Amino acid sequence: MSTHDDHPAEYVAARRTLLDVLDALEDHRSSMILIGAQAVYMHAVPTTSMVPPMTTDADLALDADLLADDPEIATALSAAGFTVGQPGHWENVQGIAVDLMVAPHQANRPEGKRAADLAPHDKKVARVAPGLAAALTDNEPRDVGALVAGDDRVHVIRVAGPAALVVAKAIKIDDRLADAAAGKTGRIVDKDALDLLRLLQSIETQVLVEGLSVHPGGSAASAEVERAMGILTERAASAEADIPRLAAQAAGDDPTISASLAALVAELLQAWASGTIS
Repeated sequence: MSTHDDHPAEYVAARRTLLDVLDALEDHRSSMILIGAQAVYMHAVPTTSMVPPMTTDADLALDADLLADDPEIATALSAAGFTVGQPGHWENVQGIAVDLMVAPHQANRPEGKRAADLAPHDKKVARVAPGLAAALTDNEPRDVGALVAGDDRVHVIRVAGPAALVVAKAIKIDDRLADAAAGKTGRIVDKDALDLLRLLQSIETQVLVEGLSVHPGGSAASAEVERAMGILTERAASAEADIPRLAAQAAGDDPTISASLAALVAELLQAWASGTIS
């Protein structure tokens, strides 16, 4: 955990905002899991071949099975100075966002609906987000602190495991690419592909396979693992495929990035298919 002024200002502000939310929702902290880029950077070792780790927001998955009724989340976040626009998208007065998300099988809403039903909490508290089921079980408590000297806050919160993050990233990218192909407005974040490469470079393949294999057959998490492996097969197993190209784009169109990601994906897929857990 870094406590030095060696991170981009936007990343420092994103971590500070995350800690503000964890302060405001102290009574709900046991139901929260850190996901997204901030979780990736807690696992991945930066390499000189890529752009430095940087994110401008924070992402939290809510485990609805552990979520308490009180205090009401929207009320608590509003009192802490946050406002909500789209479901789950909470911003402070500086416009820095923390996104609260719920796995579809816990959202109590039909497929395609954006807002999760977490009554008695407000209907705009969290949005439904595919790809999070694995993180509900593949996680571990970690100390999460500030990235700048002078802010001594440290909270213990569950952080999604690297395998769960690979699943979440693959599904997020696939959904964004599908939206773009359908002509829907929205941005494809090439940094997500680069974060996927960070994970594959930093975590041993057998560790990822173990993490992908812990979910019982027939579970929502198991289904999402299978989907993610299919996405990687279709969209990431060659240097010319969508996800490696996005990663290279995020790294300044470096062709070595796409080749590296494709090779690591191929290694993971081979180990997954053979059930290699040595």
